[in-house]
Amino acid sequence: MALLMAAATVYGVLQLLVLSSPTRSVRVSTVLLAVVVGVYGCGVAAALLELAYTRSVAGLTAQSLAEVVDSASYTVDPVIEELVKVTPLLLTGWNLTIRRQWGLTDHVVLGAGLGAGFGLLEAVTRFGLDADRAIEHSAGGWAIPDSLRAPYIPGPEQVFSAWFPAPQGTLELGDLTPEAGTSPHLVYTALAALGIGVLLRARGWARALGLLPLAATSVHHMLTNYAAQHPTDQGVASLADAFEGMLWAVPLGCLGLAVIADSSQLRRGKTVVPGILLRAERSGHLSLTALAGYAAWCVPWSTLIALRFARLRRSLLYAAATSGPYPGFAHLHRTVAWTTGQLDATDHEHAWKGVTLRSVLQTRRRQVDRRRKWFVLVSLGLTIPSLLLLGIGSFPAEADLQEHFASGDGLNILIGFGIAGLLWTGWLLARLLRAWRVMRTIPHGEALATIRFRIWTALGGCVTGVLLLTRLQDDAAPDGPVIRNVHLLEALNNFLTYLGFALTLLALLALFPPGAGLAVATTGVVGGAVTTEAAIHTIALGTLGIVLMAAASDGSGPSSTSSASKGGRQPQGANAAESSGEARVKRGRAYEDYLQEKLGGDGAFKEGRREFDGSFTREDGTEVWYEAKSGKYWELANRDPKVMSKFKANLGEARQIAEMKGKDFSLISEEPIPEDVIRWLSKKKITWQVISKEAG
Repeated sequence: MALLMAAATVYGVLQLLVLSSPTRSVRVSTVLLAVVVGVYGCGVAAALLELAYTRSVAGLTAQSLAEVVDSASYTVDPVIEELVKVTPLLLTGWNLTIRRQWGLTDHVVLGAGLGAGFGLLEAVTRFGLDADRAIEHSAGGWAIPDSLRAPYIPGPEQVFSAWFPAPQGTLELGDLTPEAGTSPHLVYTALAALGIGVLLRARGWARALGLLPLAATSVHHMLTNYAAQHPTDQGVASLADAFEGMLWAVPLGCLGLAVIADSSQLRRGKTVVPGILLRAERSGHLSLTALAGYAAWCVPWSTLIALRFARLRRSLLYAAATSGPYPGFAHLHRTVAWTTGQLDATDHEHAWKGVTLRSVLQTRRRQVDRRRKWFVLVSLGLTIPSLLLLGIGSFPAEADLQEHFASGDGLNILIGFGIAGLLWTGWLLARLLRAWRVMRTIPHGEALATIRFRIWTALGGCVTGVLLLTRLQDDAAPDGPVIRNVHLLEALNNFLTYLGFALTLLALLALFPPGAGLAVATTGVVGGAVTTEAAIHTIALGTLGIVLMAAASDGSGPSSTSSASKGGRQPQGANAAESSGEARVKRGRAYEDYLQEKLGGDGAFKEGRREFDGSFTREDGTEVWYEAKSGKYWELANRDPKVMSKFKANLGEARQIAEMKGKDFSLISEEPIPEDVIRWLSKKKITWQVISKEAG
């Protein structure tokens, strides 16, 4: 049943993601990560605040704890929960870069993710261990018979036929055709997040309007909880039921308003930001037509590139639509303009002839840290008991599996894995904090938000794990409640210790090491070894950014040279010419001439025993001598260890000569540099940058 709860949660968020596509700038993965933050960040924080409030009031007054919890459930707790659920948006919005690069649409979908995750935590903690009591309904789903209005877990038929389905609801006595209700927390937080977006992006008095949605959600939440606590008050109950029937329309209305406002800002931004329109757009075509035409060249690769470019450009346009440029805006603008040139250079069929699934996978393997798969395997291995308990074991037919983990050896295994998972989560948290210090220098809002979301998830997992271990040290029963009489719809009354360990382990699924794009960017940024524009490009496009560069450079894809070297048929055109040494020398000289024209300064010269490809002067007056690498040099170096060894020896000697003369030294490449080379450059403190000739 827990799997169906998670499916309902994700499906509701995906509905908004699809509808928000025209104006959304954040990725699907970022919104799904917001769901996880709703569970481990907002859920943990709300539980601790409600715990502190109820215990404090009970200690300072003559009321019993039960009375305080009862009254707080419809007075203070709804306000705490609504504030906590939008707190991640407020904290990320405190960063100027994030605040400027997110539109109202982004706030709505992220808020929906946070609220949906919070609702999932309530459902799982209440009914995740009730597989042995669940009764399958003839129309689909499961009922848990504990009252005349029995809790109901919707089945696939109900989940996938509803708008924004809730992970759990109620089944009226005699109801033969149950339906999945609307997720109230998704609705509440989507509406409140729209207000947060207005509060952060509007100007002047209009910002005050952003407080109205937050107040409305708190009032409705209080009304709903009051009706649940006082079922005999028919007036309040009928009013709550009337509002409940309209909840599904609220996220659609919020999203509609956000899309209208954001579309206006996008249109205005395109008129004031130069150099970011595609050739087809400059010829009079609509943006949708231009992007769709490009996306069709090489499905799915050109399609994914078009989608990622569109999101990156939207973040720039949102930033330009508000009050003038800010620190980092120029870097983002240059990145988008550079990427626009790459798309124009590859907007024809020939550019994609060498791009295949195999070539893309090879490119990815060259960029991804080989240690990443071991990190992923360790995290997956630690989650196995949780997946068995809350995945397979949550269905009534496999309820014995949950019983196995409730006592005896199964319980000991789960706790052991939980302790190991806590240590592993703590280590991952330390790595995330180090990465966050690096990422702060990159003016890309989504990357800055993603690292924060991951940190909050790891922190929530660690706090939960420490709380569970503390309870065990206090001789609490492993199959007993962790906390009693805390709200969250009384869900934590059923929050058993071993369920807590299972949920803590599942947090690891959101803490996998970053993919190729973010890994390369963070590695290269250390010590200033990569330009800011290259870092943003790599983060936004990932491995496909390298595919795009290769396609833009000669129109043949990332692997045609290597395929020829393995005895395949000689490629035609430019690639065939480049296979000869004379063509490579000619291309290298042309690239050096291009760099001299672009950077200024002098061309190739000799100093001591080494030849340098050129020099230029930075804005701060520092003279830089550089080595340039063009064409397919990195493919050749990766195939031949002797070439790579000679490259490293020559580069080290060149840097030493430059430093002896009081000059800085840098490596400039026409093509993306492999990650293992980036790590070596960072270790040797050699700066580098990628300057594509064709992209300009």
